[in-house]
Amino acid sequence: MSKTPFFIRIVRPTYGKWLLLRHRVRTADYAKIPKEGPFLILSNHAHVYDPFLISSSLPIHVRWVAGAYLFKNQVVSLLLGRWIGGIAKQQGRSDLQTIRDISAAFKQGEVVGLFPEGTRTWDGEPYGFDVATAKLVRLFNVPVVLLNLEGAYALKPRWARFARKGYMTIRVVRILMPDEMKAMKVAEIMQVLEDTLGFSHTKWEAEHRIPYVSPKKAVGLEKLLYLCPSCGGRSTIRTKGDRVYCDACDLHFKLDPYDDLVLVSGNPNGIASIPAWHAWERAELGSIRATHTAESPLFPPDRGVLFQHGVDNRLLTLSRRFSLTLEPTRLVVNFPKVVPSGILQGLQSIIFDFSRMQSMIINAKGTVEFFHDDELWRIRIVGERSIVKYVELFTDWKKLYGNEDSEEERA
Repeated sequence: MSKTPFFIRIVRPTYGKWLLLRHRVRTADYAKIPKEGPFLILSNHAHVYDPFLISSSLPIHVRWVAGAYLFKNQVVSLLLGRWIGGIAKQQGRSDLQTIRDISAAFKQGEVVGLFPEGTRTWDGEPYGFDVATAKLVRLFNVPVVLLNLEGAYALKPRWARFARKGYMTIRVVRILMPDEMKAMKVAEIMQVLEDTLGFSHTKWEAEHRIPYVSPKKAVGLEKLLYLCPSCGGRSTIRTKGDRVYCDACDLHFKLDPYDDLVLVSGNPNGIASIPAWHAWERAELGSIRATHTAESPLFPPDRGVLFQHGVDNRLLTLSRRFSLTLEPTRLVVNFPKVVPSGILQGLQSIIFDFSRMQSMIINAKGTVEFFHDDELWRIRIVGERSIVKYVELFTDWKKLYGNEDSEEERA
């Protein structure tokens, strides 16, 4: 049976209840959920508070699998590890220790929560996940509770600076029992997971037409949109209030309460939604890389505010003043002057080749984390610029030239 930590027993009826009220959370079909562990919860991931909202809506404690980067902060590590019982997962890489920790939790009769996509959606559309997830759920031999978080994305998209007024529903879509999964092929389990967890906010919103309201609902969208579909401008998208516009041409949209892009001026070349814009720019980014042979910047440099190196189980801050440049096959960090001391002594720039990277992910909104020659590095840029383009270019490059099992940003 899952043991509820003392901290959770205090927080759930207080802060947990407030969270549910604050986000106007509804639940659906909760009667299907087992009364006690062990079982596994799988869900789509759309809001920063997803694990807290799910946990607060349940009478049983859930041990969530969380990004290992969170455990490198001493205060957060104490909260997640000792007080909540979180399980660390190195995002973007295979992690056998995580599998062992989950298995140990199930042997103790505990409940484990996992977001198989590995990261929050940026545009409301599903990321997809690896077939390894289907293999694992059968291997664990426990019931699997499949959830959909409806409306969670629209309450505050990952790119957004401000929350919106609206509500969300945590819906139990299906329960997979161990005997049922034993009789299924891995491909069949994978299909069930894709059908149930591949939640599209765009399709859901088109069907339900529920408004999510804020006078500043577009602010922050430039974190996701790095190319202009009208003039092809790079890093030229700006936002103000509910408006999205290009600094280099007359393209101008209003973002309505349903997250539809309403054209005000300019030629969007058929773009009418955020997911469509994101899909277009990602394809266009691949074309830009393919036709840009020289190792020179693809975008204007982004101002960096945090440059860190992983040392043992902590992060060593190396600089807070630098620029980050994206080139066809690498990232380049430039410092304003030669570094006088430390591990970067004598350098004014440092190059990270994609060919020597093992993985790259995004933490939160503006921080990229990657392993280069099996060493951990973290880079954060200013909030009004897009970190997404770095990971998407690396992911596309890796699919073409690198290992097939390399993963994209999972935050």
